[in-house]
Amino acid sequence: MKIKNLLLLSVLSLTLISCSNTNEVNKSDTNYSEASNVVYANPGESNFMADEPDPWEPFNRRMYYFNYQIERLIITPIVNTYKFITPDFVEDRISNFFKNAKVLNTMANSAFQFKGRKSMKALGRFTINTVLGLGGLFDVASKMGMPKPYEDFGLTLAYYGVGRGPYLVLPILGPTYLRDAFGVGVDSVVAGKSDIYKRMYLFDSALVNYTDASLFVLKGIDLRKNINFHYHQTNSPFEYEYVRYLYSKYRGIQEATSKQ
Repeated sequence: MKIKNLLLLSVLSLTLISCSNTNEVNKSDTNYSEASNVVYANPGESNFMADEPDPWEPFNRRMYYFNYQIERLIITPIVNTYKFITPDFVEDRISNFFKNAKVLNTMANSAFQFKGRKSMKALGRFTINTVLGLGGLFDVASKMGMPKPYEDFGLTLAYYGVGRGPYLVLPILGPTYLRDAFGVGVDSVVAGKSDIYKRMYLFDSALVNYTDASLFVLKGIDLRKNINFHYHQTNSPFEYEYVRYLYSKYRGIQEATSKQ
């Protein structure tokens, strides 16, 4: 078997082997080092709606409602179909693959912050999972007790003293801050320019355009599948404020962890 086809054939083989296992389970990822997860807090905590300023609230509320409609009409049906037709075992392998690729982002941003030890930990984790975990399909590093460091470019900007800026609800992407929205853009560009799996020749050149599009779509589906949140699930008239509060606390946890 050629190394160029290793990753593609591994996923295909896992799909064929596991095609009879289509049981749907709740596999929401609650690891706080992953930016796509949700932090839960006590709804009774006083003044939670007033804790976070929201100068762009009219725009944000419109985007919140837009995201609700997009999720209800498009995203949720696609994700549910994906979960129904994809064996659980294969879903886990796909999630591991994308999480492993994301570790390189942590490695780069740790280096930008001169956190050499954290950067080396991220590199070690990526190397172990890529070499021993069939391109990241298996999370061997976690079973070996290796840590899961997390950094992004928004946290890098925070390291250099850049404030969060206004709260912002982006179309489809959801809650963030102005600083972190810029950070997401930078992280995406860097990830695209340094596609490690292409550089490792895991795909033939004839498949590059196909894999670019398919991996982009698959990554979006996998990311949404692992977010334990749906718009308007609380049936509360204050859900917008509560989500804003939760995201503020969640990002605060990431910022505090980054400083350690």
